[in-house]
Amino acid sequence: MNWFKRSNKKDSPAPSTKSSVEIPSPAATIAVEAPSADEQALNALADRKTPDSLADLFLVMEEHLNELELEDIQQLVENLRQPPPLVDRLTSGLDDPEELREAILSSPTLSADVLRVVNSAAFALSSPISSIEHAVAYLGTTMVRGLVLQSTVGQVMKFETDVQKAAYMRIWRSSYVASATAQAYATALGLEHPSVHATRALLVNIGDLALISARPDLSVIYAPKTGLLGRVETQQRDVMANSAVLSSMLVRQWGLPDDLCDALRHSLTPLTWAPADNERETKNQREDLILYIACRVGDEVAYGGLKDLEDFNLLAQDTPDFFYLPDYLRRLELGGLLHVLSDRTHGRRVQQIVDNFSG
Repeated sequence: MNWFKRSNKKDSPAPSTKSSVEIPSPAATIAVEAPSADEQALNALADRKTPDSLADLFLVMEEHLNELELEDIQQLVENLRQPPPLVDRLTSGLDDPEELREAILSSPTLSADVLRVVNSAAFALSSPISSIEHAVAYLGTTMVRGLVLQSTVGQVMKFETDVQKAAYMRIWRSSYVASATAQAYATALGLEHPSVHATRALLVNIGDLALISARPDLSVIYAPKTGLLGRVETQQRDVMANSAVLSSMLVRQWGLPDDLCDALRHSLTPLTWAPADNERETKNQREDLILYIACRVGDEVAYGGLKDLEDFNLLAQDTPDFFYLPDYLRRLELGGLLHVLSDRTHGRRVQQIVDNFSG
């Protein structure tokens, strides 16, 4: 996989006719190196002292759980019913708008549920969407795939209290924005399959949903203005694991692809692993970083109230959730990601999804 495609490269792949709504022409791929001003900013942020709250956190992985802890987590995961086969199709494709429309229409219940959600107050659309075809054309395949997944997850998890339901909607809102952001990043970098990154971001919070379904009392950690570090600390204190452990175990139980499981398993590593200590292969670190930053953008919208992506400056974030990101961007030569969302070509679809939720 070539991570460094440029706009003037002759070997840039031809645009796909199947996903032209979602994926800009490869002519719009970015140079991943940061401009000189950004390089200076990244270098200036590289030698900061690690916050105590971050230094004190040990990120739990599945292999760190003892037999009893692992049994408890497995029980939580196994209590969830197997989702419909359509979930497997969602993770392996359905990028073509027509194929997605046909898949949804094959289930009248699913069709009705998707239209119900998209016309709900959560989206606050100016005019109603009357058909699945209209939904796909207006919202794009990334968003509609998310709606389908939301509907199918709702069949295997229970959300009954008002606090649960509010947390549920914030988690999904973050997932939708993260999915579109991951696709924008992957497209801007000229990666071969942007939808793979979009799917990972769409599913990365599945462990959070499982957690609030099994433990309604933990829904409070998904309130507005809450941060990732605080959620992880509470998760590990109360259930001995975190959402990344739950997500990876859940998708493995559902029989979804191994690369998806691995991506979700490492979805929190840029939070607590310093780049110099990260032993993952460079390719994996880059993929982890795309997913992690996309999820932080989603969280800024869902929990932080961000409405205009042009107001988002990753280097200006002073919370522990963003602490290691400047060093990762510098070491992995991905400084160009700083400007993807402010670019009209790549950021337009993400901003549209943010606007849909803003009302």
